[in-house]
Amino acid sequence: MMYQQEIKMKENRSFVKCSICKKEIMGKHRFIKLAMNYGVICKECDNKFNDDEIELISNLFTAYGGYFGSKKGTSENSIPQIMKKLSNLHKESEKKNIEINALDIKILHQALLHGISPRQIVQGL
Repeated sequence: MMYQQEIKMKENRSFVKCSICKKEIMGKHRFIKLAMNYGVICKECDNKFNDDEIELISNLFTAYGGYFGSKKGTSENSIPQIMKKLSNLHKESEKKNIEINALDIKILHQALLHGISPRQIVQGL
């Protein structure tokens, strides 16, 4: 004979995380088709990014790992300092004849990990 134990929850818990920033979603959210699957986007990411950016960001994180802002706060660098480092990578690549498109993708991925949006990148360059 099998007994079931009743589990009491003392607080509401969310088990749904944003597909972009990985924060737990407690309030409003949106389902969105991402490449070959679906994702859930929190209100903050939905307001911060348009649908094309969300798809691009999701694809970058699928390919290279991480999530938006995962390195934010891990270094003492400010956004302008990070932007300067990323633009220096771009300048160094020109000297080494590294393919620009591949580098741009890597720079965008690094910026996203530091919590820098595509709009901030464009404004900073």
